[in-house]
Amino acid sequence: MGVKRREFLKNLGGAAGVTLAASVRSLGRARVLRVQANVPGAVGPDRLPIEWYKKKIQQVQAELEKRKLDALLLLSATNIIYNTGYFHLSTERPLAALIPKAGAPALFIPELEVDQVKLWWVKDYEAYFDFPGPVNRVRWIFERAARRLPKHARIGIEESTPPRLKEIKLGAPHAHPVVADDLIEQMRWVKDEDELAVMRRAMYFAEYGVQAGRDFVAQSGRVTEDQILKATADALADKMSKELRDVVGVGIEPPFGGLVPFGKRSAFPHAVPSKDRLSKGDALILSFGAQVGGYNVECERSFSVGAPSDYARKLYAAMLAAFDEGTRAMKEGAVAEDVDRQALEQIRKAGFERFLRHRTGHGIGLEGHESPWIAEGDKTVLREGMTFSCEPGVYDPGFGGFRHSDTVVVRKERGESLNHYPTRLADMVIEI
Repeated sequence: MGVKRREFLKNLGGAAGVTLAASVRSLGRARVLRVQANVPGAVGPDRLPIEWYKKKIQQVQAELEKRKLDALLLLSATNIIYNTGYFHLSTERPLAALIPKAGAPALFIPELEVDQVKLWWVKDYEAYFDFPGPVNRVRWIFERAARRLPKHARIGIEESTPPRLKEIKLGAPHAHPVVADDLIEQMRWVKDEDELAVMRRAMYFAEYGVQAGRDFVAQSGRVTEDQILKATADALADKMSKELRDVVGVGIEPPFGGLVPFGKRSAFPHAVPSKDRLSKGDALILSFGAQVGGYNVECERSFSVGAPSDYARKLYAAMLAAFDEGTRAMKEGAVAEDVDRQALEQIRKAGFERFLRHRTGHGIGLEGHESPWIAEGDKTVLREGMTFSCEPGVYDPGFGGFRHSDTVVVRKERGESLNHYPTRLADMVIEI
């Protein structure tokens, strides 16, 4: 075991260290990993407190004052969660939050949410029976919003498609709808330390997923991709169930929790699982995310199954140089597309430009992929507290691919990775 991996495991378990005792049991022909780890849960919250959301409402109201808006009406489930903390299952039934320029917010909900909403801090709500109903439900929502506002109110709206605008005008004929999609989107870009604490908590579980996948491969040998996914998801779900104190906004990525391509299929950035069997000499990518309290993080690591060839070392080195440069360059004042160019230039300089398939990264937070983008064409100036994936990859269809991904926070001098899992090739060899 390399020094960095030992340090990672020690940090994961705290000062007392960590003991990983993994066993494999049979379930039909599949082999299922049970990781028994003496690992105390990472210190941190499982969700944001109610006071955080009350403060966020005040911040939105200050922005409404600047824009001379009387209210903001949110129909995006993600934005409703961001502003009120009201987690719900988003379906075809519209659910909305009205934030007036002063006072408490109100929720407009389907009847099936009534008993649940009574448990939350937002006490002002109105409910309709179900969808589709005798009246278009977006129209129904704006009718009730208009009754709470001045007759000619300027109402900030989002996702203003022509059919939706038609219903808005029918529901609030005297109001002035103002497109304001960017208001919440740009507030979400910058995470405060409370949000980052939840993301660090999520990272603890994402990195456990990578470790569980690695251990399963080391113990089980020539497994298939879907076996790795199923075994790892089982171990991760058990751990989250045991250690989380609050399970609102918790998720494991499908299928079965991530992406685990190996061999030539590791050259497919978004490979779906197959029944191929792992072999010595394969490149292997273990790509796992976790969601805690609504916030997403990523941890992807590339491995060599057995000693890497000279060619594999060159591909890996090019990927790692781009990964390191991208992380370093995510600093305050940098331009998003410049960070992308600087990172991918490392792969081009190594002579592997033909094996580039995608950008360096994307915003991450309440959505796994969200703006801004560390990509050509995005001229956003980075601000401290923004969070991105850093995931440049190199993909040779004749051999396979390598890609790491960290979740990185923009800081003044350089990006700060929330990940602790090793990245150097010496630490990423799995013997089977």
